[in-house]
Amino acid sequence: MESIVPALDYYHVAYEPVPPLLRGANSRPLSAEEITVSSEMLLQTATRHRCPYWLLEGRQHVREQPQALHDWMREDFFPRVQLALSQRPCVAFLVSPEVWAGLPNKGYPNPLTWQTYAMHLAWFTDEDPALAWLAKQRALLSARQ
Repeated sequence: MESIVPALDYYHVAYEPVPPLLRGANSRPLSAEEITVSSEMLLQTATRHRCPYWLLEGRQHVREQPQALHDWMREDFFPRVQLALSQRPCVAFLVSPEVWAGLPNKGYPNPLTWQTYAMHLAWFTDEDPALAWLAKQRALLSARQ
């Protein structure tokens, strides 16, 4: 696994080439502002490696983030990711059960999979199902090409 520099003291991004995967992990719960900074770091790394498959660890968070952060991700961030990669990113979020239960209130009626023209997202409380979902997304994309 290749470590990406510069690292933030509260967030780490690593790229795994086979199969292509970007892993993001925080060392503590993050504020909305820290999430926007770490998201920009993810975008920069994904662009460098042309990697649309992300596994993002967030299970340290037991409280939901502000609605404005969710709106920013849907309306600004992920459309920019899609443009930078020339394809829709597939992002598996690992979240605590408390956060998972609140996702419908944040505008995600089906937390197991949510997609728009700019992104394909899913939320999980365990890593193995998240990795299986990402593998399925790779297979679906390969079948379409």
